[in-house]
Amino acid sequence: LVALGGDSQVQRHPSVSRRSTSAMSTAILGDPREEKALSMRREREAERLKRIKDPATCGQTDFYAIESQIADKQATKAADAQRENAYDQERLMLDQQLMYLEQERVRAERQKLKEVNEFRATQQGKERSRDFDLNDPNFLLTSQPMRVGDDDPRLSVSGLQKFHGEDLSHAHRIKAQRDEIRQWSDEMAAEKAAAKAQEQADEAAYANSMMQIDAMKTQLENAAQNARKQSAMAQAEYHKAQAAAKKERERAQQIAELQQNVEEIQANLAGSTLTEDPSVGRSYIAPNRLRPDHYKGMSPEEQQAVLNEQAYQRNYNAASRDLEKAEQAKTDAEMEALRQTRCNTEALVAQKRAEMRQSLLEQNRALAKEQASTQAFLDTKVYPNAIDEDFFSQFNTTSR
Repeated sequence: LVALGGDSQVQRHPSVSRRSTSAMSTAILGDPREEKALSMRREREAERLKRIKDPATCGQTDFYAIESQIADKQATKAADAQRENAYDQERLMLDQQLMYLEQERVRAERQKLKEVNEFRATQQGKERSRDFDLNDPNFLLTSQPMRVGDDDPRLSVSGLQKFHGEDLSHAHRIKAQRDEIRQWSDEMAAEKAAAKAQEQADEAAYANSMMQIDAMKTQLENAAQNARKQSAMAQAEYHKAQAAAKKERERAQQIAELQQNVEEIQANLAGSTLTEDPSVGRSYIAPNRLRPDHYKGMSPEEQQAVLNEQAYQRNYNAASRDLEKAEQAKTDAEMEALRQTRCNTEALVAQKRAEMRQSLLEQNRALAKEQASTQAFLDTKVYPNAIDEDFFSQFNTTSR
């Protein structure tokens, strides 16, 4: 089977390959060399079977273990074969579904291209272009003559072909207009009916195709679900067998570990490892050296030395903290003195600035009074004459 253009092939079951190999071996039995090789292989197999069934070696073989291994291998092989068959069936169903969907996609693309070509052929022809009348090779054959009738708009006044008030073809024109309107109405109704019928047909075809797709999807999903159930059941059986085997192995391992722990406890109780004698941790070669693998703790003298060292360290740390607190208090006192000095300096600067502002204000007031008296002197003594209306009335009194 080939899915989607033949790029991927469905995997064959191993039993098919074995049947093909058996058929091939049966087909080439006519060759003398093949027959000789086959007979030698059969003789070796018979000798091997004879050695296996020899009573002298039967007592040395655990047939129960061999049968158990064979049963486990056969069960594993059967589970693998069943799982592969389920996977093959699922792949086949997926390939069929993909092929159907690909066919639907190709059909939809073909229908779309067909509609586009029909639209181009009917609505986008050369004769429907905007400037076709400028490039029409049959313009002289299809163009109107110089005069069609009395209602020809091309007739001029100087040609004296038509006079004001004449309407010789009024009835014919009205009838033609009514026929044209009736024809337009019939064409529009026919087009609407055809479009509605086409739309209904398209909707019915689309609904039918969707129903078919849904039915096929439902069938494929049911088949896939059944295959998954069978595969899950097979896997559950296989896992159950594996769990039982694992449980048996763990039980044997627990028994062995328990036996080892009991032996280790007895060995420790009988030896000198768990004793609390500090002398065990001393080296026999150099008594002043300790053995890390036999160390049982410190002696009372060593413990007292450690306690004395800890008490010394506590006293030293307390003295260090007291010294640090005294230094911090001294630093805080110096910072407070600096702060007070800065505050006093800022107060003196502010007082000096206020005195300077007051002095500047008094100077400005004195200058203002002096400027006012100077301006009054200029207005009353230096420039006593004022300009009135008589000064302006002497202008523009003559023609000069």
